[in-house]
Amino acid sequence: MSDRTLHRSRRDLDDREAIDDLVRSFYRRAAMDDVLGPVFEAAHVDWSVHIPTLIDFWAWQLLGEPGYEGNPLLAHAPVHARTPFGEEHYDRWLELFTDTVEERFEGPSADLAVRRATKMARALRRLLEGIDDRGDRPIEPIVRRR
Repeated sequence: MSDRTLHRSRRDLDDREAIDDLVRSFYRRAAMDDVLGPVFEAAHVDWSVHIPTLIDFWAWQLLGEPGYEGNPLLAHAPVHARTPFGEEHYDRWLELFTDTVEERFEGPSADLAVRRATKMARALRRLLEGIDDRGDRPIEPIVRRR
């Protein structure tokens, strides 16, 4: 398939099916990654539970769908305590996320997903490094008017 055909076949992250594709594709890569994989392994992630939660989170963030409950910033604190996240983890997570979005999707929601992921990586880093102790602040979704 040529680059031009691949480019035309990409769609936006504008429905739950596309978000499901993003989450599964990204976390498959992240779990097998040399930098991130050991963190997931040490956390003993139950993917059968975690993937649906991640899909709910991104559907909430990008589509304004209700259903996600939790605080992603505080949820990572126990994992960080066992396997401290370093600069390389934040950078690699964001690099893989951005690459996955750019390879598979295009459009306003895809662009928004990358901006949201960048914001979350920065906020998580500040919280876990003790720069910002306000982990109780919610990450507000984008609410779309249809």
